[in-house]
Amino acid sequence: MYVNQRMRKRTELFALAVLLLTGICQTGVATESMVSISPQTMTVSQGDTFTLDVVVDPAGNEVYRAECTLHFDTAMLKANDQSGGTFLSSDGAETVEMLNGINNAVGKIEYGETIKGGVGGATESGVLTSINFEALGPGTCDLTLEASLYDSGTHPIGAVVVNSGTCIVEKSSGVTTTANEKPADSVSSTAPTTDTHPERPSTKNTIPGFGAFCSIAGLVVASLLASKMKRD
Repeated sequence: MYVNQRMRKRTELFALAVLLLTGICQTGVATESMVSISPQTMTVSQGDTFTLDVVVDPAGNEVYRAECTLHFDTAMLKANDQSGGTFLSSDGAETVEMLNGINNAVGKIEYGETIKGGVGGATESGVLTSINFEALGPGTCDLTLEASLYDSGTHPIGAVVVNSGTCIVEKSSGVTTTANEKPADSVSSTAPTTDTHPERPSTKNTIPGFGAFCSIAGLVVASLLASKMKRD
């Protein structure tokens, strides 16, 4: 009876050590999908036009559908145009645009796109949509972003980090410029001050063999515990 109890206790300690170390290691390498405004912070002058992107980083998840809504202050900004990016179609997939709306009366922009046929989800970072704005009045405008990502079964992908942004509009100096445009032959003389969207570890940058190392470490710890119990 006493021997059986000791063996059962050793087995429980062994399993507990492996589970704890495996859980810790998985937590360390886990990443979440991210949807961000890029650049996250922009400074422009009154009268300028500029473009912001909504960038999706799936962090290894297969995304088949993506939707976003952007809210802004109509006293400071006016949305001129919106165009879809190549996030979902980067691998040659055929996509369908479900939403593409600008409402300057309430300061709301919507965009939604899905892969046609549900074959081959997007797994690499890319631009979901690009929005062109005009700076109307001075002040600090919050760019509040909402976003949802979906898998092939149209189920929401959980744990999506959403990063909103800020646009600072300074009083006009009397010269109208175009900020953050992508002209073919010329560059604006006045460049905006920008901060890119935040970076975070990608699944591509994890240490090779890290999961295996954690498993081995768990086995070693458990073996040591078992040996100690045997000596006792």
